[in-house]
Amino acid sequence: MICFIPLALLLISSAYGTGEFSVLNHAPSLLFKGHDVLKESNLKEVYAACLGFSTEHFSNWRGLYLSNPFEVAHAIATIYVDGVSDIGQQKGHHFPLNTDVAESKIYKSIERRIGEHYPEQPTNLVRIHLSNGLEDIRKYSIFENIITANTKQLNHKILKLDVEEDRQFLKECTILKEIAAKVVEGSITVDDVPDVFWFEVGSFHPLVDFYGENSSQVLEAKQILNEVILEINAAFKKLYDGYVLVSVITSDASHTRKGRSILQNQNEKADEPISDKTKYNLASYYNKDYPVIFNIILWFGIMMLFSLIAISLAIGNMDPGRDSIIYRMTSTRMKKDN
Repeated sequence: MICFIPLALLLISSAYGTGEFSVLNHAPSLLFKGHDVLKESNLKEVYAACLGFSTEHFSNWRGLYLSNPFEVAHAIATIYVDGVSDIGQQKGHHFPLNTDVAESKIYKSIERRIGEHYPEQPTNLVRIHLSNGLEDIRKYSIFENIITANTKQLNHKILKLDVEEDRQFLKECTILKEIAAKVVEGSITVDDVPDVFWFEVGSFHPLVDFYGENSSQVLEAKQILNEVILEINAAFKKLYDGYVLVSVITSDASHTRKGRSILQNQNEKADEPISDKTKYNLASYYNKDYPVIFNIILWFGIMMLFSLIAISLAIGNMDPGRDSIIYRMTSTRMKKDN
C-alpha cells in the first residue's frame, strides 16, 4: 500500500497535459474574469471573439465577456512556450489550460478566419519558430532589419553561453527582444485588417530536461523570458493603442505524455489528448436545441401511441352490420347477391 500511493499519484499527475493561458493586455471592451479551466481546443474561439468574429463552436467557458462588439482587438500577439506548465508571470489574468490539441491548429484557425473575412486585403500574419533563429525572421519584411541576435543584451548570471541548451534559449529571448525593438520603431503599419503575431519558444523544453524544472538555471530562464515578454507586451500595446490581445500560452504536454506512455499500455498512443469528460467523469455535452427536439419527439411519440390504441379499440368494437362500411363492402353475402 505504501508503494502504491506514489505510483497512483504519478499516474494522475502524468495523465493530463497541464498549461496556462495568460492575458497580459486586451481591448477595453473585453473582460476576462474568473479562473475557469480552458481547453486549448477552445482557444481559437476565444481569439475569434476577441477579434469580433462569430464563433463556430459553442463553449460553456465563462472567462471572457464582450461589452462592445465595435471595440474589439485589432491584433493578436501570442508567445507560446513549450515544455513548462507556467513561467511564473505575475502580470495579467491567468487561466488553467487543458492542452488537448496542437498549438499549430489554433494559429491556422485564426489565419483561415481572417482570410475568409478579408480575402482581398493584405494583413500581417506572422508565425515565427524562434528555435529556427533568423531563418524564420527573414520570411517577413517587417523584421528584415534584424540581422544578428546578440545575447549580450540579456542580463544572465547562471546560464552559460558555452552550454548548448543555455545558448539556444538566450538566442531565442534575444530575437524576441529585437522584435520588440522593431515594433517600437514603427516597422509595422496599422490598418483596419486584424494582424496576428505568433512566436513559439522551443528552447525551454530541452532546458527543463537538462537541468530540471526547479533548478536555478530554469528559474533564471523564467525571469529572463518574463522580462522579454513584458517588452513585447509594451511594444504591441503602444503600436495598437491598447487594442491588441497580448497573451502567453504555456504547455507541459510533451513531458506528461512521455510519462504516460511509460506507465500505460504500450499500444496506446502517447500523444492522445485527454478530454474533460474523461478527466472529471462528466456526462456528454448536448446542443442547446436538444431539450426542444427531445420534447417534440417525446410528446409526438406519446400522442401517436395513444392514438393507435384508441383507433385499435374503436375498430375492434365496431358493429359489422351497422357501423362499418368495410365489413359491408367485403361481405361474401353481398357478392353472391350481385
